[in-house]
Amino acid sequence: MSEGAVKHEGGGAVWYGMTSLILKCPADMFVGDRAALKAIAERDVHVHVHALRCAHREAQSRAPAMLGRTVCELTFHDDPRGLRIDVDVQAPLIERRSVARSSP
Repeated sequence: MSEGAVKHEGGGAVWYGMTSLILKCPADMFVGDRAALKAIAERDVHVHVHALRCAHREAQSRAPAMLGRTVCELTFHDDPRGLRIDVDVQAPLIERRSVARSSP
């Protein structure tokens, strides 16, 4: 699930959004195993990179313009369906300026 919106600030338009990813786990998975999975995911660079790429792709598809340098924050939660990874995204919008072209 993804959501977001543009906020106009002093430096221009900025995209703020969040993407939630669910890694489904079996319903009968032991609590200790779920805690171990969360601990591993929090430290695994591959999980972080995959989550960041997914969140960036989602934000770019929803934003009204290209995203500039993106800042993200990841949080991991135990969820009844499995492991939930929330990625908060913040990025300035790169808006094209209209340029008057001269006639030849």
